[in-house]
Amino acid sequence: MTYNRAFISLQSNLANQPISDPTSEPMFTSSKKNPTLSWVDCLSGARGLIDSLPSALPGDGVNPSLSLVKSGEAIALEPSGQGSALVNGAPLRQRIEISEATTIQLPSALLVAAPSDQHNFAFIRTDLWVLFDAQTGEHLGEFPPQRLLDVAQELGRATDTLACTPQGLEVGFSLSQIAPLLSPQEEAPIRPSGKALLAAEQNRGAHLCPVCWTRFDAGDALSIAVHEDLRGDPILGSDVRLRFQPTRFNDQGLALDPMGLACTDIACPHCRRQLPPGYLDRPHRIISLIGAPSAGKSYYLAVLTRTLQDRLPEDFNLAFKDGDPSGNMLLNQMRNTLFSAATPEDALLGKTALEGATYEKLPRLGRMVSLPRPFIYSISRPGQQRNETSVILYDNAGEHFEPGIDIHDSPGAMHVATSSGLIFLFDPTANARFKSKLVGGDDPQLALKGRVDQQDSILSEMETRMKRVLGLAEDERIKTPLAFVVGKCDTWEKLLSSPLEPVVKSGALDLAAIARNSARVRDVLVMLCPGLVASAESLAEQISYFAATSFGHTPVMIQAGLNKGRIAPDPQRLAPAHVEAPLYWLMHLASPAMFPSSETSAR
Repeated sequence: MTYNRAFISLQSNLANQPISDPTSEPMFTSSKKNPTLSWVDCLSGARGLIDSLPSALPGDGVNPSLSLVKSGEAIALEPSGQGSALVNGAPLRQRIEISEATTIQLPSALLVAAPSDQHNFAFIRTDLWVLFDAQTGEHLGEFPPQRLLDVAQELGRATDTLACTPQGLEVGFSLSQIAPLLSPQEEAPIRPSGKALLAAEQNRGAHLCPVCWTRFDAGDALSIAVHEDLRGDPILGSDVRLRFQPTRFNDQGLALDPMGLACTDIACPHCRRQLPPGYLDRPHRIISLIGAPSAGKSYYLAVLTRTLQDRLPEDFNLAFKDGDPSGNMLLNQMRNTLFSAATPEDALLGKTALEGATYEKLPRLGRMVSLPRPFIYSISRPGQQRNETSVILYDNAGEHFEPGIDIHDSPGAMHVATSSGLIFLFDPTANARFKSKLVGGDDPQLALKGRVDQQDSILSEMETRMKRVLGLAEDERIKTPLAFVVGKCDTWEKLLSSPLEPVVKSGALDLAAIARNSARVRDVLVMLCPGLVASAESLAEQISYFAATSFGHTPVMIQAGLNKGRIAPDPQRLAPAHVEAPLYWLMHLASPAMFPSSETSAR
C-alpha cells in the first residue's frame, strides 16, 4: 500500500467545502433508507454504527464539539461551537458531508468514520499502526501505537514530518497532532525526600557526561548527523545537527546517519551536547572551582591553563593539551586576552554571569536549564600509549551557590557532587578582617566600597547542596578532597610565618612541603577567619590550604573609557605564582601514577 500526504491535504481541502443548502423539503417522500455511518475508535478499537440522527460522536464528552446531522441522502458533521475537534487534520469551521473515510480527532478519541455502505472497519488493526513520511509517503515500519513517539525519537525525526494510521486504513493522522493522545497519562511520581532526594536522580552507566553529570553506557550515546539536510534537532533546535540513535553502521563500525553518511561525532543521550573526540576512551577527572562573585575565578582558570602548559613538562614530564578545541574556545580566548594584551583595558575579563557565554541552555532530567560549559584538557605522558587522563574544569558563577537559588531549576553547581576535587577560591580583599591587616597598601581592591562578603555563606551553601546530592547526613563529611585557596597572595603573603616552599622536587610532589605550606596558610585564616576554617573542615575529610596569585602584582584601576573604575591586571607585569599547586595535589590524589609524590616514588 502506498501512502502520501495528498490524502490528508486533499480531504482537508475538499471536505471543508460548503455544500448546498439541504433544508428545502422535497416535493415527495423518498422510499430510500435513512443514511447510516460506520465508525472505529483507533485508540480503543471500539466500532459501531450510527443510524439515528441527529447524534453525537462516541467519546465527544458531555458537551459535544461536533454533531452528526442528516444532509439529504448523506450524513454531515456540524460544529457545535463548544470544544475543539480536527476533521481530516483541520479545525471544523462549517458543516461538511461525510462521503468517504474521514478522520476525526476529539479531545479523548481518534475516530475514522465513513458511510456504512463503503466501510464497516472489520479488518482494521488498531493495535498495529503504520508510520510513514508525511511528505514522500515512505513506509517507515509498523509499530504499536504507544511506541510511535519513541520510534520517531529513535529515528531522529520531528513529529510534524511523520503521519500514521492503523493497519488496514487508507487515511491517517499527523503524528504531531495526535501526540498528546498517544502519550500515556501517568500519575506524577512521588519524589523521594530527605537525603535520597537528589541521589535518586543519578543515572546509571559507565560514563559520566561532563555537561549534565548524568551517567550512560557507551551503547546509549547518540550519533550526530553529518548530512546538511539533517540539520535540525527536535529538542535542541533548527540550528543544531540532528542527534539520533544509530541502527546502521559501515564496515569500519561508524554509525550511518539517515542519509547514509558516516558519523564520527557523538552526543550525550540525556542533554544531547556533543562530546569531545575520544571522550569515552579515557578516564576523566572533574575539578570544580567555586568562589564568590568577583573572587577572580575566570582569571585563575585562564592563568592555570597557561601555567600547566608551561610547567607540567618540566615538573612531571607530562603534556597538557587542548582536549576539546571548540568547547574550550571561550577559556582559550580569555587566556589569550590576558596574556596577549598590551594595556590593562585589553586584559580585562568579564564576569561569569548565570546566563553568560560560559553557560548554555540544555535539557537535564526533563527541563531546560543553564549549565556551565566544561573546559576539557588532556594530560598524557609522551611516548606511553593509553596513559592519558582528561581534566575537566568549570568556571562556575558564584551566584549558583548563593542561598535561594533552586538546585533543580539552576543545577549548574551540581558538578561538585561528581568531582574528583574541589577548589574553593577565597578572596581576602573582600574580607573586612583581612583588609584591616593590610591597611596602608596601594592595592585598589582594598579601597572598593559596597562589597558584601558572602564567602562564608557560599561555603555553607556548597556543603548543604553537596550533602543533599550525595545523600549524606548533616554530621557526615564528603570524601572529595578540598583545596582551600587564598588568592591574591601578593597582597597578604607578609602575614605568613615563613615563605612558601616549592612543592615539586625531582619530578615528584613533595607532600611534606604541601603540608607545611598548608599549616602556614591555615594559621593566617584561623587568626582572621576562624569560622570559615571550621566550615571548611566540617565539609571535607581531606583539606589542604594554599596561597596563590594569578597576577603576581598589584592590579590597577582603569581611569577612563567604558570600563572606568574597574580593576584589571597590568599585562606587562604578569607573574603568576603557586596557581598550579592545588591542582597538583588534587590530581595526585585522583591519579597518583601520573602525579607521583616523593613518598610513592621512594617505595
